[in-house]
Amino acid sequence: MKKTNMIKTNKNRIKKHITFIYSDSIQKQVAEMIASEAKKRGYRTKLSDKKDVKCEIGWYCDHVNLPQFSKFSIIMLHDITQQYGNWPDIWMREPWNKYDIGFLPNKIWVDNWKQCSQYYYANPRKGMYLSGWPKADRVSAHLSEEKRRAFAESVGIDVSKPTILYAPAWENDNKQDEFVQAMLPLDVNIIVKQAPWPDSYVEQLANIKEMYELHKDNPRIIQLEPKVNILDVIMISDVLVSEESSTMCEAVMMGKPAVSVTDWLIPDVTPSRYPSDDYDFVIKTTKGELSNCISDVIENYESYQAEAQEYSDNHFSNVGHCIPIMLDVLDSFVEKKKCAVKRLRPQKRKPLGLKRRIEHAYHVILRETRWNYCERNPIMSALLDMYCRIRKIER
Repeated sequence: MKKTNMIKTNKNRIKKHITFIYSDSIQKQVAEMIASEAKKRGYRTKLSDKKDVKCEIGWYCDHVNLPQFSKFSIIMLHDITQQYGNWPDIWMREPWNKYDIGFLPNKIWVDNWKQCSQYYYANPRKGMYLSGWPKADRVSAHLSEEKRRAFAESVGIDVSKPTILYAPAWENDNKQDEFVQAMLPLDVNIIVKQAPWPDSYVEQLANIKEMYELHKDNPRIIQLEPKVNILDVIMISDVLVSEESSTMCEAVMMGKPAVSVTDWLIPDVTPSRYPSDDYDFVIKTTKGELSNCISDVIENYESYQAEAQEYSDNHFSNVGHCIPIMLDVLDSFVEKKKCAVKRLRPQKRKPLGLKRRIEHAYHVILRETRWNYCERNPIMSALLDMYCRIRKIER
């Protein structure tokens, strides 16, 4: 009897092997940060861009994943403003009940979750935890004046002038040129840092290349490689300009004012939409007023910076300790020991009404078909393309 029990126990034991699943270079950077700390704790780590890779411990952060290929699965956000237009209930479209544990980045997200935690699809099987935002663990390294000056000199920044950074979520409709034209009348450093789009986004890459060619011969415009770490660029900048990118959160996290241009369009749907930028931590303006807005921020910089820093202090949890907290939670399950990090308590479970159940099923089936099965099945992918062309909708 004792031998049988031992065999059962060993079979259920979770090995200290983590596979981080990523789909772009930004997700990969965060995975590398967590993997580095995990190795110090004796974990074997691997990074993969294959969603269906078999894992002992699978660590996911994309919108749609295949955690059924993991013995133990972890889910976190890849963007602190993820699905902002669907707050508070992002789990209607991206259910987390198929994962073992989930991590939330700050108190705002805890509040979002608590408003939806009565529904089964918002609850990971073994619990939800407030960990903090992994990128925030590197903030202290980017507050070094010595490092800031060294990086600024390496890219040709005049440190005596204010530096304005353009880092959009999407490059389209000549937004970069509109930004440049608004900045040229000002006595500022002008930096462009586009997102590192994967090869599959052909139109985005073409737009970025077009803008690069347009401005490459202007000595006032510094265009950085997309793969450059955005925190390094924010470190040498005074103001960030975007539309709805998560880079605005990262700027504010580092105490830098962020400006959202409200009439720059976002082409992720057809027709293009206006940005979801009604965050209370950004400064809003239009492209016609962008130059005046930046002038005002520069002239009253101490006030704007203080507001950004106050927001950072109030909304970013466990700065410098996020990744250790995540691994403390994981250790407790792997080593079957009590964890000092408290599990978040959900509301009393409530059944879904018929309308919500149908809506939830629709979104799950649509997302799984589009982002998982079509990627792995060329025939299904071709059928979906045909359907989208017939319906005249964007895939």
